Amino acid sequence: MRAVRFGVVISVIGTAIATYLLAIRYAGIPAICGPALGPFGGCAKVEASVYSSIGPIPIALVGVVGSLVLLFASVHYLRTRSTISLNIWVLAAVVGAAIELVLIAIQAFVIGAWCGWCLLYGLTVILSAVAAIIAAAQAERAAAAR
Repeated sequence: MRAVRFGVVISVIGTAIATYLLAIRYAGIPAICGPALGPFGGCAKVEASVYSSIGPIPIALVGVVGSLVLLFASVHYLRTRSTISLNIWVLAAVVGAAIELVLIAIQAFVIGAWCGWCLLYGLTVILSAVAAIIAAAQAERAAAAR
């Protein structure tokens, strides 16, 4: 139960971060992410890269949608214990975590700059995947005990 609640909270945080990144992109405002943040002050360079969008679709929009899927699936599972919502949560979280690992590698090895907000968002998706996997394992154990 704690893993599910944690998954809900971390998905809210991820949704907020992705929404912030999308809003500033559409507003044309640079992210609050400067030299004061040391090696994580490369938000402008990451945002200006070709990897910040898929054609006309900003990666931040994909993040908002993905985080909302994680949020709705985890909340639905928390309330109903629906196997379908748990499966959606696990699938979306694991796929999202894999995508985030690729995006982190792109920042490190291709762009050569780190966006602190992007890394923090990626962490929320990875933690959601961990929470979903724990919740699925707990559900499996509970089903086996019946």
